[in-house]
Amino acid sequence: MEIELYPSVDIHYGALSILISPERLAAVLLRNVLEARRFLSLFVSGNYSRLLSLLNLRDADFEIRRSFTSSQLLTILEEAHHTFIFFEHDPNLFSEDDDVIEYVSMALRDLANRSAVLVYSPFLDESMQHIAKKADRLFYLGDISNPRNNRFHHKARAGRAQSEELIPGAQSTLEVF
Repeated sequence: MEIELYPSVDIHYGALSILISPERLAAVLLRNVLEARRFLSLFVSGNYSRLLSLLNLRDADFEIRRSFTSSQLLTILEEAHHTFIFFEHDPNLFSEDDDVIEYVSMALRDLANRSAVLVYSPFLDESMQHIAKKADRLFYLGDISNPRNNRFHHKARAGRAQSEELIPGAQSTLEVF
């Protein structure tokens, strides 16, 4: 099975793929896959999602799971039974324990043996570099010569990437009651 995201960007069943791109491009690519309704799809994110508010999907049929901790993320990955898993990387999930990124990357690698797994981030931070070592394919869609051309670039501030420009109506956080 093969999922074509973009010309020459194919996500294969049984492969762990990494996508580094501007968020609007990633949202368009993901929307195209989800609107096709060809795959049992799972969208996984941390507490904060840059893409969900950009998807603007009313008819697509896919499951959304959010993790507030790396332990919850590991449980979600272990329980996943979907054909296509899209994981939006949240570096805050790994701030509590530096060693947990190794367990998450192994869980993603294991999940990729039975699904098509795509890990997305608008930038390549330290935890994404660790995950990328286990990946089969890495796709970078953007201007590599000038990272400021991408909407997000990595700024170290309390271990979190900051947006240069906020998107009107974009989600900032998910509250728990």
